[in-house]
Amino acid sequence: MTHLLLADSTIHLASQRIASSWTWYVVRAAGFVAVGLLISLMLSGIGQVTGLTYKFIEPIQAWAIHKAMGLALCAAIAVHVVFIFFDHFVSFSIPQLLIPWLSQYNNGTSFLGLHLGRLAISMGILAMYGVIIIILSSLGWIDTKKRAWRWLHYLSYAVMGLVFIHAASAGTDLRYGTFRAGWMLVGGILLLGVITRLWRAGTLKKDA
Repeated sequence: MTHLLLADSTIHLASQRIASSWTWYVVRAAGFVAVGLLISLMLSGIGQVTGLTYKFIEPIQAWAIHKAMGLALCAAIAVHVVFIFFDHFVSFSIPQLLIPWLSQYNNGTSFLGLHLGRLAISMGILAMYGVIIIILSSLGWIDTKKRAWRWLHYLSYAVMGLVFIHAASAGTDLRYGTFRAGWMLVGGILLLGVITRLWRAGTLKKDA
């Protein structure tokens, strides 16, 4: 009987915790989805430039998938930001969610006197605007202003760097242990992909 009462108490406490912080779980889930989509976009874009993607997917289909992932990324970011506002775990105002450096968020990490939590939030906001610029320019300029679209698309590398800092420092999931090591490995793979992309771009320019 004692074991049953303890089990019921544990389940009740877990239910209360989920009920009081479910928005935070949505925030984390949307953040992970956004990161996954951004990584997939980066790798698929690099694959299209190098031609590797077209060994598995037809060009038109590859572009359609790339576009769909970009729109899904915007939706995931919107969910991430909106539910941060409604969450009670950390309090953010609308200006703090939209303007870098306004938030005083501090998760206890610092480097050279700079609170990494505040830096991470600012990097996330800047990355959000970078994604918006890239997606909107891709939807509106890819056929009419190809040069501007191409240069703005290079912004994706800066966005990935900002997201890397944001994810590694803003919360708790990627700050320690196996998950952080995995995140560093992902960063290394992306860096290798970027180097491959730049090398390929230089080769194409030389051949031209």
